[in-house]
Amino acid sequence: MACRDTRSDRLHATRRMPTPAPSRAQARALSAGSMRARWHQSILVRAGLALLALLLLFGAISVGINLIYNQARAEQTTEERLSQLLDTVESTASIACFTQDEILAQELISGLLRNSEVLAVAVEADNQPLAHLSRSPSEDISVSANTAAGNLDDQILVREIYSPFSPQMRVGRILLTPNQALIKANLQRETRIAMLQTALQTLLAMLAFAAAILMLIIRPITAISDRLHRMNAAEGERIPIPAGHQGSEIGLLVQDVNRLADRLVETLEEERRLRIQHAVDEQRYHAIFNNAETGLFIIDDRGYLSSWNPAFARLMELPPEAETLAQRSLFELAWSEQGRFTELLLGCIDTDQSRSAELGYRLKDDSQRWLSMVLTPIADESIQGVIYDVTQHLEAERSAKRSAVTDRATGLANQLGLEQQAKELAQACDLHEGGGFALVLLNLDNFTRISEGLDPVASNAILQEAAKRLCSNVKGSDLVARISECQFALLLAEIQRALDVEHIMERALHALQQPLVVASSTVKLQVSEGIALYPQDTNASITTLIQHANLALSHGGSGQLRRMRFFNPGLARLAEDRYRLETALHQAIELDQFVLFYQPIVDIAQGRLVGAEALIRWKHPQRGLVPPDSFIPLAEETGFINEMGLWVLEQAGHQLAAWKRAGLERYLSVNISAHQIPSQLTPEYLEDLAQRLSFEPSRLGLEITEGVLIGDVGEVQTWLEAVRDRGFLVYLDDFGTGYSSLSYLKRFRVDRLKIDKSFIRDLSNDLSDQALVQAVMSIAHSFELEVIAEGVEDPRQVRLLRDMGCRYAQGYVFSPPVAIEAFTEVSERILKLFDAIAMETLASDT
Repeated sequence: MACRDTRSDRLHATRRMPTPAPSRAQARALSAGSMRARWHQSILVRAGLALLALLLLFGAISVGINLIYNQARAEQTTEERLSQLLDTVESTASIACFTQDEILAQELISGLLRNSEVLAVAVEADNQPLAHLSRSPSEDISVSANTAAGNLDDQILVREIYSPFSPQMRVGRILLTPNQALIKANLQRETRIAMLQTALQTLLAMLAFAAAILMLIIRPITAISDRLHRMNAAEGERIPIPAGHQGSEIGLLVQDVNRLADRLVETLEEERRLRIQHAVDEQRYHAIFNNAETGLFIIDDRGYLSSWNPAFARLMELPPEAETLAQRSLFELAWSEQGRFTELLLGCIDTDQSRSAELGYRLKDDSQRWLSMVLTPIADESIQGVIYDVTQHLEAERSAKRSAVTDRATGLANQLGLEQQAKELAQACDLHEGGGFALVLLNLDNFTRISEGLDPVASNAILQEAAKRLCSNVKGSDLVARISECQFALLLAEIQRALDVEHIMERALHALQQPLVVASSTVKLQVSEGIALYPQDTNASITTLIQHANLALSHGGSGQLRRMRFFNPGLARLAEDRYRLETALHQAIELDQFVLFYQPIVDIAQGRLVGAEALIRWKHPQRGLVPPDSFIPLAEETGFINEMGLWVLEQAGHQLAAWKRAGLERYLSVNISAHQIPSQLTPEYLEDLAQRLSFEPSRLGLEITEGVLIGDVGEVQTWLEAVRDRGFLVYLDDFGTGYSSLSYLKRFRVDRLKIDKSFIRDLSNDLSDQALVQAVMSIAHSFELEVIAEGVEDPRQVRLLRDMGCRYAQGYVFSPPVAIEAFTEVSERILKLFDAIAMETLASDT
């Protein structure tokens, strides 16, 4: 990639420069220095100081308490000793005081002073001093009579002396002064000893506490710190828990540190993986950028290139050299429409949002390349562009659009193309008063039959020749389209009158019906057409116009009976009536509007009723009794015939079961549509029907027309054999009116033939009809088939048919189709009829 260096690139490069990490030794040195610088903040010092202050406080309180306690105890002890001392001399003092013997009193005092705790002693007799002695000459031991005795705080102990002969008679007293100086000296000595003990205890406690802190906290933490500084977490090293601390806070701290180390390692590993992935992505980006088929570029707000990839230079047919393109502006390139590029760039700059457009670009060989460009604003007022070649895509899209409106076989417009062109013509007509056009639908009536004998190439050749002839007989402004397999459409512009259409279509149809030579064969197309005019017939929508043309087409003739059919409102009413009839038809079974009528089938040889043909009738609530010719074809077209046919079989089966329970041996025949054979009316269904309703299969006849036999021969033959093998009878209805062939009778085995009423109608007067009926009788007998004559209207026809060997007949001479309630009277009427025929025959013979 050719790209100029930018400040942003240099800035990003500077940001990406890694900062060198300190070595492990440096980290330990820094850590150790940090620890030495902060010794006064260590746990040991701080805890020791706190403990010292606490112990000093507790010690001071303890010493004070001890001092007070010891002083009180010392005073009490001294008082007790002195009291005991007085107790020892009390009897002697009693004698001395009683006798007032000074010498004895003096000896007593001298004895007391031998105790160092005694400072002075005085003896009084009858309140007069008897003797006095003191360690200090200045000590005055005299006391007043009010002095309380027995308390050291009073400085003098007084002991009352009573007569040795009369304990109640007071004879004197002893006054003893304690040696307070000695007592206080002893107390101070004890206090100093207590304080020394307290200080020693405090020191020992501090030493013990410091040792405990050091052993239990400081040393484990120091070991953890040292191990943490030496630990290489990236290699899986972790800090072991100090011994004895597995459950302590230190152990929990170590576990937390190890978990933190695990997360740190994971984070570092993720960061390393992201760096590697970033490097790989960057390499991949550059590889994609340089090798991409899509052109990538960056321009400034003036359109000058600053970065691009080789694909951009290749798409724009520019030299890839950086020196050549570095100062190149996109405005200078060969855009087919310079204004569109300018608009795209300015729109991106003004809105600061991505903008895209498809731009044409002129190549050096003067051809045009279509490029899709997307511009997106980025940083530094730059714009990032993505450009890729969409020439083939646009050509394919245009080709797809053409294919969507073009018929492949003929190259004409198809249904979609017809509708688009018709809409454009309608819009033009709406803008210009008096304008109009015609829609002509042409149906090649015999094309399907012709194409069945040709290969696809020959069939397409017919269509192409038809398209060519149509195009050569209309104006260049007209449109010819093929909208279905055998249907063409013409849009004739500038049409005001139906007469104008007739002139054009006469020429076109004349050309179209000329013989064609295809695959060494000459074919002639039969054409029918329907025409609708815009806006005379409708100005609602093109869909409505096409519907009107289809209505005209469906009600026109074809082939030699063709006539040009224009749409008229009556056709729309007919279509609406048909729609309503179709809607009501689909509801007839649910609303129980269908009913079966029965027309007798008579054994004319024996003159008795043997069965009937079941004929469906529709009792419409508004229309009354609707004849079959009005709704049977509609049911076949809509597919409702299958559901209707099953309903008829169910009702016929119930009637056969009722006759069986009544002991009547009669059979019923029902008409089967070609749409029901073989998939909609399976032999298995018929067999299940007979078993479920309990009637004999031989009592049910299935009437099919000759048209059924010209379908899929194999399927029809298989169906016939399966039905007859299960015991059901098969009648060939309307024999002689279709594609009757002796080969059909040989190939498709049936049980009875029904001669069409068209041969019976004039049987009494037309010898040709008599010959035809006789021939049919002979053919049927040769194939061992029984014959039923339809449409017998008078007794003479009955006699003729009986004479020709016809066994069975049905018609109005016996009874018209009647409801089952009236069918019971038919048998008596038939007997009377044959009695009359017998009488006429007898009369004519005589």
